[in-house]
Amino acid sequence: MKYEKTSIPILILFCVFVYPVMFKEWVILSYVYQYGIPFVYVAFNFKLLRKISGKQLFIIGCLVLLLFLSVLYPTLHNTGDYSYVKVSTFVFRKLAVYLFLAMVLVKKYREHTGVEHFMYYYILTHVVFVIGTILIVFAPGLKSIWFSVFAETIESETLLESYGYTFRIGWQGFAGYRMTLHCTWCCIFLLYMYYACKEELQLKRSIFLISYVLCFLGNMFYGRSGLVISIITSLIAVLVWNRKHFFRILQFIVIAVVLVFFIYLLRNHPLFSEWYTWMATPIINLITKGEFNNASFNTTLEMVFMPEWKTILYGDGYFTQGNHYYTMTDSGIMRNILFWGIVGAVISYGVTFYSLLDMKKKNMLMWILMFGSFLAFEYKGDVYYEYIALTFSISFIDTALPVRYSGKSLMETPK
Repeated sequence: MKYEKTSIPILILFCVFVYPVMFKEWVILSYVYQYGIPFVYVAFNFKLLRKISGKQLFIIGCLVLLLFLSVLYPTLHNTGDYSYVKVSTFVFRKLAVYLFLAMVLVKKYREHTGVEHFMYYYILTHVVFVIGTILIVFAPGLKSIWFSVFAETIESETLLESYGYTFRIGWQGFAGYRMTLHCTWCCIFLLYMYYACKEELQLKRSIFLISYVLCFLGNMFYGRSGLVISIITSLIAVLVWNRKHFFRILQFIVIAVVLVFFIYLLRNHPLFSEWYTWMATPIINLITKGEFNNASFNTTLEMVFMPEWKTILYGDGYFTQGNHYYTMTDSGIMRNILFWGIVGAVISYGVTFYSLLDMKKKNMLMWILMFGSFLAFEYKGDVYYEYIALTFSISFIDTALPVRYSGKSLMETPK
């Protein structure tokens, strides 16, 4: 067992490229550093890709097919809506960034590189992001200075006027559904690395506690869906991975109670009151009434409907219409069916499931938690491409990069 020592330069790279900022005065330069550097670095280190597996090639082929279909369907339906191309290219842009960071890790850790290293810095990136949110909220002057230099990639002023959205902001601007998804992943990764990962890399208790509290706090800030899913996945993980260690379970519960009690004490503070009501209402409803009774969740239920058979078979070729999503639906499942029907949906979700299977090789419970979170998040929003980018990169680290040094597979670890 070994405890991880944090490389500050690598952590800075993760922060800068996972959540890049846009310079107001140098937009082109911003794009060059966001995507140019990762693409060039991957190209110059192309020899690291020589052991890419047949499965990974198949996934890439499916992603190329989805990109083609995102152009084909609007053309066939004559809708002129090519907005889904942005979604289809997102995976490739994200993959370039993740593979760039993975290659940096393998240069650092050489034959000892494992997916846990990627998880570790990915977690710390979100720890820093949550700290950034706290600083922005509590220091309005800092927010003004920051956004006078950097553009908000997602405009926050109007969104932050919504009830309870006080903390839904980060160094990129508005931080919402995608950020709560990422914080949920971090909670799962943290529990896996602390309780189940004993051979490759182990977290110090202090690092685990601070990181978990901040990532869980991030879910309280950025989205109630992630908060609920994190509570469920965390309870399952702690109970299963510590089923023979009652003291560890008790310790985790005590920490959770202390965190909840501390937040409860702040509920009447002017800065926290609206946010607390927004964040806590669904949980309180679940405890007292046995149901979430959450406006957002109820609205999503109303957005899921049975399309016409023609739409199911061939899609409508619309992803957006005007300034909103087609049929005003937020559900990822509905967006896929409505855009390209059953064919595109089967391919996109099939690739997601296929890529997620690599986590099953690492740890069965972690795979179950990630797959369960995917079902929940995709029902509420459109996130399948996020899972493909992340899990593909993780599998790539495990099967391709370490081969350069030793040819040793790091996949097989005790469950």
